[in-house]
Amino acid sequence: MRFIIIGLSIIFFTLSTIITFKALELPDQKVSYQDHQKDTTSELNNVIKKLTEDQDTNKAIVADLQATVAQLEDKLKVKEEVPESIKTTDAENRPRTLAVFGGGTFRSGKTVLNDGDLSTIENFVGEISASQGSRVIIEGHTDNIPTGKQHVDNMDLSLRRARAIANILVSHGVSSDRISAIGYGDAHPIDSNDTEEGRAKNRRVEVKLMPKEPTEGKS
Repeated sequence: MRFIIIGLSIIFFTLSTIITFKALELPDQKVSYQDHQKDTTSELNNVIKKLTEDQDTNKAIVADLQATVAQLEDKLKVKEEVPESIKTTDAENRPRTLAVFGGGTFRSGKTVLNDGDLSTIENFVGEISASQGSRVIIEGHTDNIPTGKQHVDNMDLSLRRARAIANILVSHGVSSDRISAIGYGDAHPIDSNDTEEGRAKNRRVEVKLMPKEPTEGKS
């Protein structure tokens, strides 16, 4: 009987020890699980935060790009919307070709204009008169075929034709001081002299209106 009681006491003690040990382990496991859960939650929060920050950064970059594009579009609009006054001034400051009298204007070797071309001159006399301070340059050109006349070469012929038109302008009221007549002969062809069609294009007189020279900065 004594041995039974002693045996039961040992068993009871052993069971008590096991229960106590298990009880002590459970809080540790719970704490470990909670800590793990906290760590996982923290990592998730960090990932979400980073994604949010990246999204905000991307939005900021897109906003900056949109602003830059808008600025460039505004600058392009400003360049395209040139005031009419500037356009007019720019056009007035560039040389203009008023007329080109072709190969049919003068008879072969002659300096007298055909009657049909006189009306062409009358059409741009008003424009010359309205452009005060501008100069009129009249350039005579020929083909490379010799004139066949003594003491009259292509250079001389081109100058005479230019002067013929200059004289008509003067007769219409354009001051001779504003007119310069130049003969280039066959030095500046615009087409081949190997064909009749090309030679006809090269036999020409060009009338150009040169802009008034700027006076700023001159004493």
